[in-house]
Amino acid sequence: MDEKKKSIDDLLSDLGVLEEAPVEVELKEAGKEPRPQGPKEVLEAFLVGLLLRLDPAHYVEVRQEGNLLKAEVKGGDLGRFIGKEGRTLKAVEYLAGVVLAKHFGGAYRVVLDAAGYRKRQEDKIRRMAEDAALTVAMTGEPLHLPPMRPSERRIVHMLLKNHPQVTTESQGEGEARHVVVYPRDKAPPGASGAA
Repeated sequence: MDEKKKSIDDLLSDLGVLEEAPVEVELKEAGKEPRPQGPKEVLEAFLVGLLLRLDPAHYVEVRQEGNLLKAEVKGGDLGRFIGKEGRTLKAVEYLAGVVLAKHFGGAYRVVLDAAGYRKRQEDKIRRMAEDAALTVAMTGEPLHLPPMRPSERRIVHMLLKNHPQVTTESQGEGEARHVVVYPRDKAPPGASGAA
């Protein structure tokens, strides 16, 4: 089973949808029901459709800032929607991006959060980066942080970009890609916060 199929199967399983389960398909005549017009409405329709299947107490608020759509899911117990280590949340964010890309090309980016989970994770990454900078400044030795997603690595790079004693560099490939925090005077050539 390839990795994408496995990930989609895991997401559907997390959401309580089994492959063997019967699926209802409702065909609608073209032009009979108004279609969502803009990206905000398309994203809302997608997320509301998904959320209603999980828990009717869930609801979503979507804000559009240029080509960035920020969606916050609230209400009810969101643990299952967030998933272990935020995996389900990330998968739904990815799928929402695919839906928008299908309607509008690659013009829009989606950031999905649930009950402030992403903000808490970003705060955790900031604390980790600050602690790493302090440790590296005190010991004079490079420190490898755990593997992170590109958006998480970017937080570290941006936070430490102007630090007077340390600099950062991403190393590794794929899932193992991580940030290394170096003392500024011992940094390898090119260590300047590359994602």
